[in-house]
Amino acid sequence: MEKYLRAGSSFVRRQYGPHLLLTLLFCMMSGFFLSFRNLGPDQAAKVMEMYGAFTGILLLTPLFLPEQNREIWLLKESKETPLWKLYLIRLFLAIIFLAVVITLFLQRMKQGGSQFEWKELWIGSFCEIFFLGSIGFFVSGITNQIILGYMTAVIYFMVNIGGAKYLGKFALFQMVKGTYDFIIFMFPAALLFVAGGILLREKIYGA
Repeated sequence: MEKYLRAGSSFVRRQYGPHLLLTLLFCMMSGFFLSFRNLGPDQAAKVMEMYGAFTGILLLTPLFLPEQNREIWLLKESKETPLWKLYLIRLFLAIIFLAVVITLFLQRMKQGGSQFEWKELWIGSFCEIFFLGSIGFFVSGITNQIILGYMTAVIYFMVNIGGAKYLGKFALFQMVKGTYDFIIFMFPAALLFVAGGILLREKIYGA
């Protein structure tokens, strides 16, 4: 357990820290672009879907960043701890940070007098944001290019602005319409993306 804690701590300090700071800055600046006061359920959902969604991209996409350097990758492969375990540690940390960010967004809206069902919006926001971030995670994993992961996730977000009706249960922006049945489709899909990203990465680059 101690070595896993050291691995997670090292990743946060050496590579993940700037991404956490960027996410924090992104959240702090939200007050300049959004109102968190006296929102109804649909308006609160819009805040999470149109703005909060980007935190998933920021937190999940860069988890393979250290291994973009092939020399570092080979060095880590020579160590006792398998790379897939390191990926899972990073993923676990990212999910914790994501849950904290979502909670802070919802708490800020509650303190501003907004009215919404906390549990419903929290779960829906987590599933949708996790799904969007998992797309970036998957693409960056199989291509070993973090930038491509960012681009793909952002493009998927943009496609949903005008073409959500073509994506069915995997479309974003459903909570603003009061629909939450997408959760049972989107969450398993997100798990498949993260699992596929790790497994295919190991298969493609593990040799």
